[in-house]
Amino acid sequence: MEQKPMQGALPSGGQKVSLEGTFRGKYRVFAVFLICCALLVAAFAFSAVWMHRGGEDWFFGFGGHDASESEPSDTAMPESESKPPISQEPALPEIPKDAVSVTDKDLSAVSLGRFYLHNETIYHPDVERLLEEDLSRPAATDRPTVLILHTHTSESYLPQGTAYITEPHGDLIYSRDEKENILAVGETLCRALNEKGITALHCTVMHDEPSMSGSYTRAAETIKRYLEQYPEIEYVVDLHRDAVTTADGKIVRSAGKTVSGEEVAQIMAIVGSDGNGTQLDQWEENLALALQLREKLNGEGGSVCRPVSLRNESFNQESARHSLLLEIGTSGNSLEEAKRAAILLADALAELIQPLS
Repeated sequence: MEQKPMQGALPSGGQKVSLEGTFRGKYRVFAVFLICCALLVAAFAFSAVWMHRGGEDWFFGFGGHDASESEPSDTAMPESESKPPISQEPALPEIPKDAVSVTDKDLSAVSLGRFYLHNETIYHPDVERLLEEDLSRPAATDRPTVLILHTHTSESYLPQGTAYITEPHGDLIYSRDEKENILAVGETLCRALNEKGITALHCTVMHDEPSMSGSYTRAAETIKRYLEQYPEIEYVVDLHRDAVTTADGKIVRSAGKTVSGEEVAQIMAIVGSDGNGTQLDQWEENLALALQLREKLNGEGGSVCRPVSLRNESFNQESARHSLLLEIGTSGNSLEEAKRAAILLADALAELIQPLS
């Protein structure tokens, strides 16, 4: 009976022992292992490329999807749907070192109450009483009732959305173009009044030519001529554009809002008196009109109108029975904002002076 050598025992003398079968088995296992690894890597790479082409760049290292390198497909998802937009804060405009900024300010001072009056005179008018005064008038003919003119006709505005200016301020806020200056706002007011049944005239004479000096004298002569030709005129509105700056020199844009939230240029009424010796007996009636205009323009929660300003100067308001100097917006506002304010002004003025039937 043949005896097999014990495991671990040395072979008997002269007997050959072959290791070829053992090594072949090991090589075969190792080769299978390598093939499996290769298949796994290939499958993983294929799935990553497939997902990448589908628009999901979840696999780092592949980079973003370049639409120019792939052919369009009817079933491809739009880029706006395949990649959610990245939310970023808008970049603030870089302001040059020598630029002047435009800053928004609410100048309505509504928190001071409806009885507040900016008073530069020695008088103490009864604001509460004036707010209750009836300003409506008996029915009139189709002859003009309102005259709109401009003592400083070349006053204009900045382009919509201006954040700062680098040019001289005066060069930007004065214009002889009637489509850009305060004349365009006056035309809007006149048209809106006429549409509401109040016959208004718009004077387009450039009273600040050849210069600002003498503008009020020239305007007074114009008012006199109109009243001689149209004695039915009861209301004279001298329309201006204000200019306001902060203590550090920034240009103020008056930021008014209606009850519905619409942004408009803010309006300010300036009422003259006889504080400088001019005979102006009806200044309290003018003040009543200004106060009631503010009341209507601000309504329930609006901030369209700034406080009324009572001054010692007369501003030609002795020329007609009812006269107001109205500032629509500031030099920081746009023409569009001023026109919107003019339409609101027409609404309020029409309610106050609409002839009784």
